[in-house]
Amino acid sequence: MAGNECRRWHGTKRLCTIGDNPTNPTLCAQAGCPMCSILRTSFQVAKTNAYNSPSNQIASLDRFGKGIYTSSTSSKAYDYASNGGSVASQYSMIMLTNVIVGQGHKLTQDSQGLTAPPAGYHSVLGEVGGSLNYDELVVYNDDAIRPSWLVVYK
Repeated sequence: MAGNECRRWHGTKRLCTIGDNPTNPTLCAQAGCPMCSILRTSFQVAKTNAYNSPSNQIASLDRFGKGIYTSSTSSKAYDYASNGGSVASQYSMIMLTNVIVGQGHKLTQDSQGLTAPPAGYHSVLGEVGGSLNYDELVVYNDDAIRPSWLVVYK
């Protein structure tokens, strides 16, 4: 895969209190906890399917098909970060990731049927305008992205 590495924000759901207590950074054992799953084994395109929107409604993550979504805008990632299940926490968290962009295909309109970038490209770059208010970088290869930093905040 071509280089062109950058840092981007990613928000996801957590079903535990990882990050609430800095003296206990142990990952939870819940198989369905997206946050701990990513921290344990990194990102997996096969596990991407839905997110909790800001209004807590389940919506399909398919603006640019089934891929791993990131943004240069931390508040965009925050929109996808949530505490689920019985988690009562005063904290939220997002991840800063390292992403290999390679040759990015620029789009300003949704292309929901994608399962990979177009031939000759390594990622999709959703640009502001058209249907997007914030940029998005989508990769379709597990090895193109790694969690780097976990940011916990009130």
